[in-house]
Amino acid sequence: MTTSYDDLPRQTSTVERVVTVLLMVGLAVLVPLASFFGLFFGMASDGCVGDTRCSSGQISAGIVISSGSPWIVYLVALAVVIVRWVRRRRTWWVPVAALVVGAVLWALGGFVAVSGVG
Repeated sequence: MTTSYDDLPRQTSTVERVVTVLLMVGLAVLVPLASFFGLFFGMASDGCVGDTRCSSGQISAGIVISSGSPWIVYLVALAVVIVRWVRRRRTWWVPVAALVVGAVLWALGGFVAVSGVG
């Protein structure tokens, strides 16, 4: 009996794994920075003086989104990388996608916080 191509395990190259690890390390450096700078959206409430109407709940939600989403996105990306490594699939794109998703969520949090002012 012969072995078909579908029966053979998928192989990933060593270079791809090294690139994935380097991208995940780079992402691990960016996550605390993005989270820290997400806290600065709290300064949106500085414009809440006098007759200016502000939604402190909306500003708080924006701060939580912008400072918490980088950690959640990183942990999900780490889990996806591990699962795809075990299944011997390509993983280089996962940290890149996590960077894009994290940046979008961070900006969304900033938009939510700033839109809570007046």
